[in-house]
Amino acid sequence: MGPVSEKEFGQLKVAVIAHVFYPELLPELAQCVRTIGVAVRDLFVTYVDEAAVAGARKEFLEAQFVACENRGYDVWPFLKVLQDLPLDDYDLVVKLHTKRDVTGELLVLNHAWVGGGAWRERLLAFCATEKSWRRTLRRFENLCVGMVADRRLVFRRGDLPPALDGPFDRAREEFRRLTGFAVPESAEYVAGTMFAARPAALKPLLARRFEAAMFEPPAGHRCETYAHLLERMLGFSVAAAGLRIAAFNGSLAWRRRYYGRDPFGKLCRFLFQVKHDSNKGVAMTKVLHVPVWRTREKA
Repeated sequence: MGPVSEKEFGQLKVAVIAHVFYPELLPELAQCVRTIGVAVRDLFVTYVDEAAVAGARKEFLEAQFVACENRGYDVWPFLKVLQDLPLDDYDLVVKLHTKRDVTGELLVLNHAWVGGGAWRERLLAFCATEKSWRRTLRRFENLCVGMVADRRLVFRRGDLPPALDGPFDRAREEFRRLTGFAVPESAEYVAGTMFAARPAALKPLLARRFEAAMFEPPAGHRCETYAHLLERMLGFSVAAAGLRIAAFNGSLAWRRRYYGRDPFGKLCRFLFQVKHDSNKGVAMTKVLHVPVWRTREKA
């Protein structure tokens, strides 16, 4: 595939795979699909609960709806569709999902606030407006670019606190086992798995088929499930294809390592934290390290 932005919107062939789990967040995804517009050759809407996509069936009349087991968060549904697509028929693959609001101790990433709906808004930003979508397409003028996302959410090993960075090495080993490709420590991935990608950038990961049984059911705030390994491996696939990840909204060169060295991040965590106890199923909100609110989390 050549530089996709040289084509008119109507000539592009884009496959959009959107996972709808939280129906209240559907309007944001619908806006992104409208932005991509006539370039959407095929739209696949994956879902777990039929009730969650009642609105989507009215919004996306031409979409193909794919029921999925409640496993692997948004990653397994994406792979379920992706591995059966004739990828060479498309210029780009776009991955979207209804990411819920973020609550917890980690509310600053790469010097950016990601609390509440901010993480989701950043993830969707590459195709949220016509201007940002055109900027995304311009990145693909560079034939070395295989994936495009928001610059604040593209990470390497060491960019996250150790508690969240742990899956990186496991993911590298699993990727090597599955595909035979060795992944350098400098490999990047998109935290939150929303992006536009060349089909060629995703093919290395599809060297073998994935099945639902490989993924655990969602379980609270765990970050070392197989789906979280695949989140990283989607980025590793770009590197294995000899391509790189780029940001639609700037350069990645400015990034600093582990946000614990960031004074702004430290201040935010001192002022406000949410501690989760997965065993008791509760969340404790702290202000200035003083507990002020205790809530029971949804199963």
